[in-house]
Formats: sequence, C-alpha cells, structure tokens
Amino acid sequence: MIGETLRTGKNYKSKLGLSPLREAATNRVHLHGELKSCTLAISTCFLFLSLGRFLSAQENPQPLTPSEAYKAALAPVTATRSQPNDLTEADKFALGIGIVQASRDCLALSSNVSSLAGNTSELYALGQLCVFGQQFESARAVLVNYLALPQPPQREEALLLLVRAYIGMKEAWSAEPQVDSLLRDYPYDARIHAAIDQVLDGMEGLGPEDNPTALKLCATQNAVTLPLLNAGKALEAKEGSASAALLFSDAVRCASLALIAHKPDNLADLEQIPQLPAWSGTADLAPMQSALARQQMVGKASPISSLHGLVLGPSTLVPKAVSLMHGAVLLVPFTLWSPSAPEMVRDLVKFLPSQSIYAITSWHMNTGRDDVRSNDVLAALRSFQKSFPAKVSLLVVPNTVLNTLQSDVFPAAILMRDGTVLANLPLNSEGAERLILNASGSNDETYKRTER
Repeated sequence: MIGETLRTGKNYKSKLGLSPLREAATNRVHLHGELKSCTLAISTCFLFLSLGRFLSAQENPQPLTPSEAYKAALAPVTATRSQPNDLTEADKFALGIGIVQASRDCLALSSNVSSLAGNTSELYALGQLCVFGQQFESARAVLVNYLALPQPPQREEALLLLVRAYIGMKEAWSAEPQVDSLLRDYPYDARIHAAIDQVLDGMEGLGPEDNPTALKLCATQNAVTLPLLNAGKALEAKEGSASAALLFSDAVRCASLALIAHKPDNLADLEQIPQLPAWSGTADLAPMQSALARQQMVGKASPISSLHGLVLGPSTLVPKAVSLMHGAVLLVPFTLWSPSAPEMVRDLVKFLPSQSIYAITSWHMNTGRDDVRSNDVLAALRSFQKSFPAKVSLLVVPNTVLNTLQSDVFPAAILMRDGTVLANLPLNSEGAERLILNASGSNDETYKRTER
C-alpha cells in the first residue's frame, strides 16, 4: 500500500509523551489553522524568527525598513501563538471536549471503513477526525487506505496528515516514505519543509541507527534552502512561507546533528550566510546570527563564569550568585510569553532529578523597555513561578547575560559542566529534550526507541 512502511519489531517507548492538551494544541494548529499567520506547514516557523532587532545581542549594521521593523515587532506575539500551550482556560475545556468527541467518533467510524467505499472526501475527513481525536493508529490505517485509492484528490494533504499520524504514534522514522513521496511528486514548499522538521523533531536524540535517516532529511532540506539563503531569499509560496530565520536555524540544527553523529558538518559554510549584504537591514539577520553563535558555543568555555541575579523570595528579591565553573548546571532562558516553558521544565526535572536547574529571564525580555525592575512583571513572574517544580530556581538576571548566551528563542536550554558549554538550543520539542538528556550523560533509556 502507498505510504505504509513500518519498521516491524521496533517500538519507540517514550516517557517524553506530549500531554493531551499539548498534543491537541499542536493538532489545533496543524488541522485548523486558527493562527492565520501560521498554516499547517509552518506552525513553528515564527518561533525561530525570534525577536529580531528587538531583543538581540547582535547589532544590525543597517536600520530596518518599516516592513522589516513591523515583522520584528510582531515576533514576540507570533512566537507565543505558535507554542503549543498558548491556550486560554476556555480553549482548554473546549478543546478537551472536541478531542473526546473526535476520539469516540473516530473509533466508531473507523471500525466500518468499508461503508465509506467510493466516498473519498469522507474517507479523508475520517483521517482528519482521527488525528484530531489523537487516535493516531486509526488515522494511519484510514489514511493508508485513502492513499491506496487510484487517484485520491487530496493526496498531498493526506501525505502530510499521515506524517502527523506517525509523529503522534512516536514513530517518526516511519514517516520517511511519505516525505519521499512528497519530495518526488510535489514542489518543495513550506508545508513539506515543516513536515521534514516534524520528522527531525521526532528523531533527534533517538540513537545511532536513526542518524542516517535524519542526515538524509537534513541534506534534502539543505539542498533547497541553502541556495535560497545564499540568494537572499526565504521560502515563499501561495500555501505559506517559511522565514529565512527558520531556514537558517534548521540548517544550523542539521549541522549540529552531523556533529553529534561524528559526520562532516557545514558550519563553516553557514557562517558566510549572515554576512551577505542581502540580509543586512532585515529582521531575519539577528536571529540568524544568534542561531549560529549558539551552536558555535558548544564544546567551548562558557562566555561567563557565574550568574548574578535576583531570586523571587516570599516578599523581596534576594541576590544570588551561581557558579558555572563547578559541576553541571542547566539554564532554561524563558519569558512570560513562552507558555511552553513550565511543561518543558517539568519534563527535564522528571528525567534529571539531581540536576541543578535555573529558569532565567530579565526585565527587558518581558517588557521590551529598559532593563529595570517592573512591578507588573514581578507580579506576573511570581504567578508564573508556581507552574515550575519547586526545585527549580527562578532567577532574574541582567539582560546582558541573556545576550551573551545568545538567548533570543524561548524557552531554551543551556547545559554546562565545569565551565564548558555542552548544549545550547531552543527547547521546543521532545527531540530537544532528548538532546539535553543525552548531553547530560543520562542513563535513562526509556525515552529512546528500543528493540521490542
């Protein structure tokens, strides 16, 4: 059957599973496009546009045009809306009801798929329903049947949806045939680029046997996106677009995966792209520079030897110093507008219970104004702190610290041991969490794909 290639005898056992609402929020973006600026294919693209000139440590040598300044100013809002936990309490209740109903109806309707024979639109809709209801195995079976039809009218959309089903099943590697079909039969666009991103997110940190597939997908992305970036272009199409900052961040991610796999990387070539005149005076330049600088830190001495900030006491702010030169320290840069931060931190605490973890932010990162105390931000931080595990210290640091650490994507994770940076990456997926666990030397194997 078209698109059905399972690695039999293997199972991805993950304790890093998405919570129902976190998974549902992802489905919300992918299936319904409520975020008008973030389509099915590019639900993560704006996260990496980051904050442009607004919060970057890098100086743009050329003033932004009005359109680029507008893009940079909108970046915090768009980044927040593209995170999975950007839901009001009303959203959560409504979405929960929708998931329960979709799950129930999926199981009932998929038990008699033969009744939909000849009705291609309803068969495709059943696949959508099952993905929304998080019945991913049922969705897989329905979509495989749909794709086996002689000429399914929504074949490309079904392939993209089948990728989502495999991601939901924690079998990202099984989506490779669908990606191959998309690449072979359709023009490369932002939706296909995002599908590859989803597969890479699902495969990061799994183990050596998956490196060839991940690096192959990286090579596929780079073959299209690096010529665009060298020409001063992003990925534009009527179905949606992927910013140059996203394309560049993905290329840096792929260089990192090559290094982890002990394969040649193209980091030296990537260094040339932000220096091109085409990117001067654009909102993409600063996040491109920061993405590169984060990766260049890995394996080198930390640019700072200690943190000096303020801990939120019961009624006052208490000065605190944290040494980065002795033992292992995990820093999690966050902002009040990074709603996925608490859940990511809870995951890390669960799997690294003895690790010292500090959630760090600055006044400026939460106001965009001078880096001085804000009572409104302080009150919000006190409330936000309640969502972190008790063992995690929340530290307000000077904004220069975040700039020095190239923290312009939130949440992020920076792991150091004895003054050496072991990892510095956006904390935006289970794959990112696995990379941090691997860098820490964790022996917990239950989140990896293992032989059944």
